[in-house]
Amino acid sequence: MNRRLIEIKKWLLEKGLTQQDIADEAGVTGAAVNHVCRGIVKSSKVKEVLLKHGCPEALLEGKVA
Repeated sequence: MNRRLIEIKKWLLEKGLTQQDIADEAGVTGAAVNHVCRGIVKSSKVKEVLLKHGCPEALLEGKVA
């Protein structure tokens, strides 16, 4: 599992959210959210929902320690 995915999953857990919650709100599949979290693809819909819930933009940009 890549570091970016781990950090986003930790953040989701702290917020009481799942990737499927984000997918439902963004109107995409759970797999699409997973691909965004892994950094494989970019989705403005998914990013918008994650940011709305307070996800640090640095996580979405792959800037994790």
